[in-house]
Amino acid sequence: MQRFGWLMAAAAAAVVLVLVAVVAGGSDAAPQSQPGDLPPVGHPVVVQEPGGGEPLNYGDTAAYDACALLSTRTLGDLGVRIDPGSSFIDSHLDGNVPAEAAVPQGGLDSISNCRYTLLGGDELNVTVQQTPFATSDKVDQTRSWPTQNNAIVLHDRGLEVSSYRDGSGWTTVIGRPRLAVAITFELRKPLYGDRDQHQFVLDVTRSVVDAVVAGPSGPAVYRHTAPFDGVKSPCALLASDAFQLAYPGGPSSLVLEYNDAGFASVPQSDGETGLRTAASCVRSNVVPDGALGPQYRDIRLDMTVWDKPQWTAQESRSLCGPSTVTLGVTLGDGPACLTDTGPSTWNLTFRTGRSVITLSTGGAAAGDRETVKRLLTPVAKAVLARL
Repeated sequence: MQRFGWLMAAAAAAVVLVLVAVVAGGSDAAPQSQPGDLPPVGHPVVVQEPGGGEPLNYGDTAAYDACALLSTRTLGDLGVRIDPGSSFIDSHLDGNVPAEAAVPQGGLDSISNCRYTLLGGDELNVTVQQTPFATSDKVDQTRSWPTQNNAIVLHDRGLEVSSYRDGSGWTTVIGRPRLAVAITFELRKPLYGDRDQHQFVLDVTRSVVDAVVAGPSGPAVYRHTAPFDGVKSPCALLASDAFQLAYPGGPSSLVLEYNDAGFASVPQSDGETGLRTAASCVRSNVVPDGALGPQYRDIRLDMTVWDKPQWTAQESRSLCGPSTVTLGVTLGDGPACLTDTGPSTWNLTFRTGRSVITLSTGGAAAGDRETVKRLLTPVAKAVLARL
């Protein structure tokens, strides 16, 4: 499976939901009035806590984390907010990779990537390229973007820094040997607080430069609040040792995490209203050429969480419809099912408590139903043990 394609579709689908809560995005501002049944902006649902502690290592290299370089707290200090209909999208290392396994990944992969959608639809994307995760040629290619676009390159504390117009948006490149950080801006408004677009880009750039100079730190983390407080990270549920139950033999320390920024109000058949939020994780192994390599394997966990457990039965019936195959074992609070979503991709779905969980894997290693059942059933049991 492509490392990023499914996540873009999930993020797009989330936008159509009728949201009833939003993210404060690092602000201590007083609550603001909203139309209809929406609570105030100051009521967070999922909050991002900046990365801290020791950084993770890829071989002998301490890895930068994209969402730690540019956090929602920093964006809040700059006067912008996360769109409640969007998703936090964060790819990063989820464990140290020993030197003997720290091989270059594919040309489409980055050691960390972070995407935010702001109120109004603006988007910011931060991508970190570092060797030996990326090849030196890949890093230098990104560092050369400003000169290729005839942009001015400044120097700040050992870093090359350039921000320039790029079509209808803006691009910033921060580089030095073995490291390139690219920030892309899709901006639609003329003003951001008291800043025009150019000044907003420069202020974001300055914050990221300061963070690069300060050095790497641990990945950002996401915490759910009421009515979903206590919900665990999907990548903590699909932990590395759970991945190894299906695909043993090497580090599985790369994750792609998605968290709804808000939650949805969903009418139920009995006339009541259910509240729902979603999170996902793709965990993959570290192999030569990454997602393009023949030994690449991944498992994806999609999790929908409701405010009350009774709402899970209807969703489970929908996902385990007439075209599915009953797994033959009970997982959680009812029978599990397998769905062929092709090509060569199967989903295993089960429900427990307030959650409906789907595990997916695909490719040549998981080409038939019995193989997927053998691979994913132990993973599902490990996930259940962590809930």
